[in-house]
Amino acid sequence: MVTLGYYVGIPFSNPFLRFYAICIVIGACVALVLSNYRAHKDGFDIHFFDSVFPIAFIAGIIGARVWYVIATYQQEFAGRSFWAIFDLRSGGLAIQGGAIGGILVGVLYCLFRRRGTSILRIADYAIPTILLAQAIGRWGNFFNQEVFGHFVSPDAWSFLPNWIVNNMQNGDLYMGAYMYNGTLVTAAQNGVLVPEGAIVSPLFLVEGVVNVMFFFLITIGLPTVLGKHFRKGDQSFAYFIAYGITRAILEPLRNPHFIMGTDGANKSSYKSLSMAIAFIVIGVVLILVNHVLHYLAEKGKFDRAPKWKAVFVEAEEQKVMEFEKKSSSEVEEEKTIDLSKLREKEKDLSEHKEE
Repeated sequence: MVTLGYYVGIPFSNPFLRFYAICIVIGACVALVLSNYRAHKDGFDIHFFDSVFPIAFIAGIIGARVWYVIATYQQEFAGRSFWAIFDLRSGGLAIQGGAIGGILVGVLYCLFRRRGTSILRIADYAIPTILLAQAIGRWGNFFNQEVFGHFVSPDAWSFLPNWIVNNMQNGDLYMGAYMYNGTLVTAAQNGVLVPEGAIVSPLFLVEGVVNVMFFFLITIGLPTVLGKHFRKGDQSFAYFIAYGITRAILEPLRNPHFIMGTDGANKSSYKSLSMAIAFIVIGVVLILVNHVLHYLAEKGKFDRAPKWKAVFVEAEEQKVMEFEKKSSSEVEEEKTIDLSKLREKEKDLSEHKEE
């Protein structure tokens, strides 16, 4: 098989910009454009998220690094210099931490700078688009020749373009070898040697396709299925379920070398699999709580806390509810008047009959 003369960035010398970073930035920009578009469709300015993006993006990078360092501290950072934690060029970002960090900071920013709109509505515009950002960002794993699956025959993926299949192995070199400043750098100390005649499964591509599928299921399928029971915030919380399911399915399929928090010796100890299950549980619980709180808000249980009520019932919805309530009371009043008139008429008729 023929492989690319492997580079990990541009220009092809030192210093260079890694393709991994390029993929992450492109993914984030796609999420920004799509979030703005979704907000604009609902009547907001087309640049609604422009000021949120830089802050949330930086918070996401920080969160991704913090999560990775915590999860792999014993394997990668124990005994090393403290400054190794900040060496992002050596790799090490965890999507879980990136998503949580970016979402939390983005939500907090919108709470103070996007007042007057339900924070759940704002979140629904942006959070599902993270799935598309992840799908694009995963191509960084392709260029880094990392986070791949188990060894398989090339025939298993023969339907893919040759330039993908051919780079799911690296000849007699360790996966992770690349061109740096005109010199081939190997990763023998921490890479994976692929057996002759085999390739590694391109899980980056599989996860990307699954993420795109979940994006459409959440943004189009979920509102359609739930119908009148759909509530603001459901799409945001469904993201956690989608991400958890994706990782729970694909994590055991990874090459053990790239399973975070373990040396691959014992699959039952995979921390990342436990985290995936936790994401699913958290997402389900949040959706249930969201529906309960919406129900209580609509029943007037939060009338004494207008700011809290505004999270679930926006001003326009509240006006409709008050109008319907008023109309209902007027109908009841009319019914009461009509009944009293009937009773009076019956009394007059009975008295007339006695005479």
